[in-house]
Amino acid sequence: MALRERRPDIARRLSFVVVTDTTATIARLLAALRSQTIRSEIELVVVCGTAGELGLTDADVDGIGAVRVVEVGDILPLHEATAAGVREAGAPVLVIGETHAFPDPEALEIVLGCFGDESVGAVAPGLRNANPSPASWGSLMVTYGRALGPEAREVDTISSHNVAVRRDLLIGLGDDLAFRLALGGGLGETLRSRGYRLRYEPAVVFAHLNVARLKSCFLDRFHASRIYASGRSSGWGAGRRALFVAGAPLVPAVLCWKVAHSPGWSQHKPEFGWAIWPSIVVSVASMAAGEAFAYVSGPGPSFERVADYEVHRERHL
Repeated sequence: MALRERRPDIARRLSFVVVTDTTATIARLLAALRSQTIRSEIELVVVCGTAGELGLTDADVDGIGAVRVVEVGDILPLHEATAAGVREAGAPVLVIGETHAFPDPEALEIVLGCFGDESVGAVAPGLRNANPSPASWGSLMVTYGRALGPEAREVDTISSHNVAVRRDLLIGLGDDLAFRLALGGGLGETLRSRGYRLRYEPAVVFAHLNVARLKSCFLDRFHASRIYASGRSSGWGAGRRALFVAGAPLVPAVLCWKVAHSPGWSQHKPEFGWAIWPSIVVSVASMAAGEAFAYVSGPGPSFERVADYEVHRERHL
């Protein structure tokens, strides 16, 4: 039975925004949302090409308080599709989710508790490795090692996905919203510049699927780093770009040092051994290459190329 979009008059406390192509792609995420302790107070915002292609049914969202389907024609680039979903969301707190990250049953309830402090603008969750293997651990540590750890703390930056943010702060970004939601868009830094604190809360747990095939590790990190570096270097002059290109050969060693001294590494080191290093070496080498390409020629096709690793993570495990 096809979904009849639901917008009941309930006290929606949290909107969960996710971009996908079909319901099958987010089946595991929908199961996680149906299991939430506050599922009746959640508004699910699904951004897709068309509702027909999505194929969402009432059974898929059983128990979830409200559902909005936002049709954008083309979900690429992902940050623009996400921005469309954010603008349609109605709850005061938004979680910007991913197709491959699944909140534990109490996660979203704990998230809401974090916003009892009016100075908190955004909350980042702890991540549990949903497909543990040496290569998967390497991918998780390279990507999130510095953002993890066993202790709750205030942080200087946050990711633009798997994050909870006050809706009014996002809407207040106006035409800048989509850029801030992209890799390297500086969402966390922007919120901090406006006087809000960023909080890492390990009690909010998302099970996270990580790229594990070595070829995929290389390509995923290459394109993601090219996007990130393009955003970070926006407005740089030719001299500064040339300096960073010249320093690119040093980047892998620096990144390896940062990964091995990160809070996430200290927290999870007993769970992996030396077999973690091949995926780390491949990933940091590709990150250095991606940054160099960005400084020379911008993001290129990376916004489109990285989408497969983000939307269809199961292909790269």
